[in-house]
Amino acid sequence: MKREFRLKKRAAFTYVYKRGERCRTRHLTVIFAKSGEGLKIGLSVSKKVGNAVTRNRVKRLLREALTPLTAAVDPAFMYVIVVHPSAAGLDFHAMCAETEKLFIRAGKLAATT
Repeated sequence: MKREFRLKKRAAFTYVYKRGERCRTRHLTVIFAKSGEGLKIGLSVSKKVGNAVTRNRVKRLLREALTPLTAAVDPAFMYVIVVHPSAAGLDFHAMCAETEKLFIRAGKLAATT
């Protein structure tokens, strides 16, 4: 995922949490709200997921899994992806499949890649 698509500000995260709609899979939850600044995606990985090494690994996997999907995801929204503790055991291919399934279930994937 390119840096230009990252959601960074606390105010933006708060806006998405308060105004957004939620959709869930077994390992991930996506919260999405209308965006005035184009496609923005933020990641939320709590300390329940594991130690710092595990959390950073999950974030790296998730960012790489999102890279091919950014072209197909609806750009009129801001997204926050919340990672559940069960996602710590996923490998890269499982994370890609889970991420794609999440956006399909939310109805925000324009065309499958």
